[in-house]
Amino acid sequence: MKKNTKERILLAGVREFAKNGFHATTVRSIVDRAEVKNLNSIVYYYGGKEGLYKAVLDFMFSEAEKFKEVDENNYTIMSTEDKIASMIRFLCRAYYSVDTQLDQDLYNIFIKEAANPTPFFDEIVALHLRPVKVLMCSLLREYLGPEVSQNVIENCEYSISSQILYGAVGWSILTRVAPDQKHFRESIEELSSHIINFTLSGIRGLKQ
Repeated sequence: MKKNTKERILLAGVREFAKNGFHATTVRSIVDRAEVKNLNSIVYYYGGKEGLYKAVLDFMFSEAEKFKEVDENNYTIMSTEDKIASMIRFLCRAYYSVDTQLDQDLYNIFIKEAANPTPFFDEIVALHLRPVKVLMCSLLREYLGPEVSQNVIENCEYSISSQILYGAVGWSILTRVAPDQKHFRESIEELSSHIINFTLSGIRGLKQ
């Protein structure tokens, strides 16, 4: 099915921002890639380059939802350990799955944003990243109980998220420390299984 003008501009924006970053991308390059004749189309549909970039960021996180493995009905009946494991698998797949060019482009946009934040980064954190932290902390609290301090809960969440994110935002360091390390995108299930086992072993120890 032929894509409409608004969608073509969005996908062209994804490709250009992934390639050049927000600041170096021009309205002209997006319009040319989208094969749209009117330069003002970006203003008409998105309010300008800034509005398009924000739409691309929202699209990036909405696309990540496809990696969730359970629906809400099944989620409610899962054990807390299974919920934590499911969330770790989701996050590993969301960060590292690059099966399509679109996935690769969205991954590159995220890495560029993390390395060189734009003025929109705070909004990304508030809308998309902080809620993930809050949910993981709530699961850890549910598992460990009310006696455990909030500082321990936060440290556990930090340990989990760091294991997941290190291969993405810290890849330039990791390849220098361990040159033979294969990229985690090549072994997503292996990575997620390791983090799950490591995490559950650790929090079981805290629970004893």
